[in-house]
Amino acid sequence: MPTNKHASFRYRALNQCFTNRGRRKWSLAELVREVERYLQEEFGTGLTVGQRTIQGDINVMRSARPRGFGAPIVCRQGQYCYSDPDFSIEKIPLGRDELDILREAVALLRQLPGMPQLPALQMLLQRIGDQGALPNFSPAWIQFETNAAVQGMEWLGALYKAIAEQQVLLLQYHPFTDDPLDVLLHPYLLKEWRKRWYVFGRNVDGKLWNLALDRIKGISIAHGVEYKTNDLFDPETWFHDIVGVTKPDGAQVEAVEFETSYLFSRYLETRPIHPSQRLLGQENDRFIFTLRVMLNFELVNELLHFGKELKVLGPPALQAMVAERRG
Repeated sequence: MPTNKHASFRYRALNQCFTNRGRRKWSLAELVREVERYLQEEFGTGLTVGQRTIQGDINVMRSARPRGFGAPIVCRQGQYCYSDPDFSIEKIPLGRDELDILREAVALLRQLPGMPQLPALQMLLQRIGDQGALPNFSPAWIQFETNAAVQGMEWLGALYKAIAEQQVLLLQYHPFTDDPLDVLLHPYLLKEWRKRWYVFGRNVDGKLWNLALDRIKGISIAHGVEYKTNDLFDPETWFHDIVGVTKPDGAQVEAVEFETSYLFSRYLETRPIHPSQRLLGQENDRFIFTLRVMLNFELVNELLHFGKELKVLGPPALQAMVAERRG
C-alpha cells in the first residue's frame, strides 16, 4: 500500500510524539524511526517512511485548516516540538462547516435502515456541537432507492457489526432451490445489487461465498471460532470484470456484442450495462455495442431486460444462455 495512504495515521503518530509528556523534542531521524514503529505495529512489517515524507507531513500539520491543523511545530537546533505544550490535533474543535458536512452524512446514512452507527453518530454530533444540542437534521436533498420492506434488510446492521468487529457468524440460510442449511461465515463485505443486498465472506471450506440477505433466516455469533481476515479477494477490483455479484469458477473475460434500436441505444449510452461498454458502430437503424465481462446470470438478466429490442451477436455461449432463458 502506498505510503501516502497512511498520511492520516502518520499525523496522529507525530502528534503522539510531540505530546509525549516525558519527551517533547525530536530529531528528524528519531521522528522517522518512531513513525515507522507506529506504522509497523498497526499495519504490519515492511512499511517504511523517509525523511522527506516526514518533513512533508510536518508542513501539512503546520498548515491552516482545512488543509492542515495549524500545529505550532517549531524546529530549534534540529529538534522538533510543539511551541505550545498543551496543543494536540485531537483537541481541535470542529468548525460549523465541518459539522454541517457531518449532519448531511448522517442524513444520507439514515436512509439505510438498521445501520448501527446512527444513534452513536447523532449523540456524537450533540457532544461536539459548539452550542449544546444541535438543531434537527436538514432534510436530505439526495434520496437513495431503498425499500425498507425488502426481506433481509433487518440483518444489515448485525452483518455490518460482525465485519467491523471481525466476528465469525453462524447463518441459517435457505436458498431458493435447496433445503435450509447452516453456514459458518467469516464476513468481509456487504454489497447491494439491484435493490438486493449480499454478504461476501469465507465459508468453512475456505472459499469465497456471497449470500443474499433475503435468504437468511437467522444469525448468531460462532463463539470460539477464530476469525480469518480476508485474503481471498480485493473488494476494490473484484467487481471490475463482471455485471452484478457472481463470478463463475474458471470464467474468463469475453468480448460481448449486441445490437439495439436507436431509442434504446440512447438509453444505453447514458446508462451503460458495464463500465467497459463501447459503441462499435451503426448499421442502418441498429446500433452495435461491445463490453468485456465474464458471462454470468446477472449479465443475462440485464440483456433480457430490453426484450426484443436487444439482440446478442456473440459470443455463442452467451447467445445460448439468452435463448435458454427466453425459452
